[in-house]
Amino acid sequence: MSTTIAKGVSRKMPERGATAPTVEATRRRKAHKRRFVQVMRILLPIALLAGWEVTTGDPATEPGVWFDSFYVSTPSEIWAALVEWAQDGILLTSIQATVEATLYGFAVGAVLGILVGIVLGSSPMLGDIFQPIIVALNAIPRLALVPLFILWFGFGLGSKVALVALIVFFLVFYSTYEGVRDVEQRLIDVLKVMNASRFTVQLKVRIPSAASWIIQGLRVSVPYALVAAVTAEIVGANTGIGYLIQRSAGNFFTAGVFAGIAVLVVVSVVINGLVTLLEKRLLRWKPRNLAGAKVS
Repeated sequence: MSTTIAKGVSRKMPERGATAPTVEATRRRKAHKRRFVQVMRILLPIALLAGWEVTTGDPATEPGVWFDSFYVSTPSEIWAALVEWAQDGILLTSIQATVEATLYGFAVGAVLGILVGIVLGSSPMLGDIFQPIIVALNAIPRLALVPLFILWFGFGLGSKVALVALIVFFLVFYSTYEGVRDVEQRLIDVLKVMNASRFTVQLKVRIPSAASWIIQGLRVSVPYALVAAVTAEIVGANTGIGYLIQRSAGNFFTAGVFAGIAVLVVVSVVINGLVTLLEKRLLRWKPRNLAGAKVS
């Protein structure tokens, strides 16, 4: 009887090396999937640009086209506009002006948002006092303030920085405020039992615990900062990518409008990549699932 059972078990039990082909096959499938995704990331934009180029033109001379190049331009015309701007030196100067306003405004708004968020988040009483004021200020349409900023700071860098800083401030403030309030009270009580000062509690518990919230707020505010800078340039400025877009639209130069948009996409991707590197560097001590916490 025991011999029969042992033989039956031996038939059902897999050999030790039996799982190796399965693991290796799974690894190969994953590697193949990664390569496929990487190839498609390259081929898909190329296919879209090629289709855009082929299906767009002048209906008067090219009856077979689907789209009028007067309204959507073509990739070749957009590239020609970029080359012309680069040769004239306008492209680099405009990118520098837009990035400068974005970074300055982002830095001012982020620092103020973090500081105010930590202060109000750490003190329930101050939070309750200033909450109606913060909500009222946040309800003001940002675009309505652009003429006021131009009146205060002129058409130069100051008005753009002010608008960017205002938008970034509220995004970073709310994420920091929620992150500070989300700290486990148990950790704070332990430090209080050890007679730790308020500064020590902030430095050792609240700020590290809210770091993922703060970084998430910074990441979310990056595209909004760029949009704010470009909006200020479109409304009233004499330099920057927004100014190029506004000037191109005023001259019915569709390729210039799309060229400005393409430059903004590249700049946004680069800035967002820098924020991602900052996140990885600052949150190396946190587990992956906590570092990627989302703002509720």
